[in-house]
Amino acid sequence: MMAFNSNPISLHTVKKQLKSIVHIEPIWIDMCLNSCCAYTESYRKLTKCPVCGSERFQHKKPCKQYSYFSLIERLTIQYRNYDRAKELRYRTNYTSQKLYKCNIQIGDVFDGDHYKELVQNGHFQDERDVALLASVDGYQIFRQKSDDCWILLFICSRNSS
Repeated sequence: MMAFNSNPISLHTVKKQLKSIVHIEPIWIDMCLNSCCAYTESYRKLTKCPVCGSERFQHKKPCKQYSYFSLIERLTIQYRNYDRAKELRYRTNYTSQKLYKCNIQIGDVFDGDHYKELVQNGHFQDERDVALLASVDGYQIFRQKSDDCWILLFICSRNSS
């Protein structure tokens, strides 16, 4: 693997350097062995699945877990950078323009009826609120079709121009 120069660099070194720059750790959640539930909220203290009855732990370790990265944590990190914080306020800047208030044309997702309905229902009240587009895709990892993986992608809604 090469990174910016001709000297080979290991994946371990890249991970170590990235971790020193941006500290983001996955959050691990216990889940039912059969994927019936996640042990969160009211299920947090359960030791058996309320749906299928399977044990949560084997030898004091969770039988199955899933991980995710905190969206709030990632946005907090981005807001610490002045330039990125300005970019994240694109929605506020766009919807504050005179032309936006005229309601003449659709030039962005924020001109659409769905966004305006969300605003009327009390969303996006803070200038730092960020609108996200979401995409979900799942796939099976092995031929046995015993495991699958779901990818959730969130994209900050802002005009690329």
